[in-house]
Amino acid sequence: MFGSARIGDHRPGHPGQDGDERLRGLALAERQLAALDGLGLDEDPMMVAFRTVSAFAHGASQSEVALREWTESAGWSSGDETRLGLAPQMTYLMTTGRYPTYRRYGLRATRKDDAAWAFETGLDCVLDGIAARLGI
Repeated sequence: MFGSARIGDHRPGHPGQDGDERLRGLALAERQLAALDGLGLDEDPMMVAFRTVSAFAHGASQSEVALREWTESAGWSSGDETRLGLAPQMTYLMTTGRYPTYRRYGLRATRKDDAAWAFETGLDCVLDGIAARLGI
C-alpha cells in the first residue's frame, strides 16, 4: 500500500494535501478497518474489503455529482426534465434496435430517479459479495 503503487503524494507541504486532511483520512480508514477487525480475516482480505467498499462509495457519489452537474448545466432540474430534453435523441437511438436491453430499462424501470435506493441496493450487493467471498 505504501510502495510504488501509492496514489498521490502525501509528503508534508504537498499542494492540496494538508496534514489535517491526511489525518482525517487515516482516522476514517482506521474506523472502517476496525469495523472488520475481529471477523476472522487476515490483514490482506480485510484491506481488500475496505478498499472495495470505499471504491463503491466514492464511485457512486462521484457519478451522482457528475450527473447533477451535467443536468444542471443543461438547465434541467429533474429526471423527468432530463428525459424530456433527451427524448429526440433517445427515441432515435432506441428505435435502431441496437439497444434492446437499455430500451426495456427505459420503458419499465420504476426507480430511475431514486439515487438513495440505487446506492443502498448497490452497497448491499457489494457487502453481500464480500461476505460470501470472504466467508464472513
